[in-house]
Amino acid sequence: MNWLERGCVRVAPAFQRPAAKSCLVSSMLRQGHLSHAASVHLLGAQQSTATPLLEELSATERKNHAVLEEFTKTSSAYRFRPSLLQPFAAVASATFGTVLRTLSPTISQSYAAGVKLAIADYYNDQIREIYAELDNAPEAAPLKELFKSLRDAELDDIERIFPSIEDAKADQTVQYARQATMLVLSPAQSV
Repeated sequence: MNWLERGCVRVAPAFQRPAAKSCLVSSMLRQGHLSHAASVHLLGAQQSTATPLLEELSATERKNHAVLEEFTKTSSAYRFRPSLLQPFAAVASATFGTVLRTLSPTISQSYAAGVKLAIADYYNDQIREIYAELDNAPEAAPLKELFKSLRDAELDDIERIFPSIEDAKADQTVQYARQATMLVLSPAQSV
């Protein structure tokens, strides 16, 4: 101990590295937040020629986005930060929504169902990961409930368009939209 440290009390460092679990939860929330934001822009760009069903889907998506936004604002323990890809996803989704507006309503609805199916699959994967990685963690319970409610809302929207989830999975437009959405959202986990 040198003369400068004499009489000083040891203090814990103010900056602590985030735990691996908080990074995992933050990346889960980041990707979900980006998926809902992109979906809102995609469906919002189709509003001028939207069918009543697309308007309902858009309203549900805005509500889900608001629920997720409120959850991340009130739960600072999750160390959430939005994805850096959000401006890119907003522009790409709005542009593609404008292109979909020129196509038939059936194709637009199938594409919206594909996006919602990709988001529901994402939430299913995250719920499984929570059970595997964070099962006993205190932050796991509200996060599981949030993801389950958002997943169920997405699946309900798909069932408004198609008679069943299996029929939606058999549609080629839905599969294309699902794969494209998953491809766009995959880097959001780390960026």
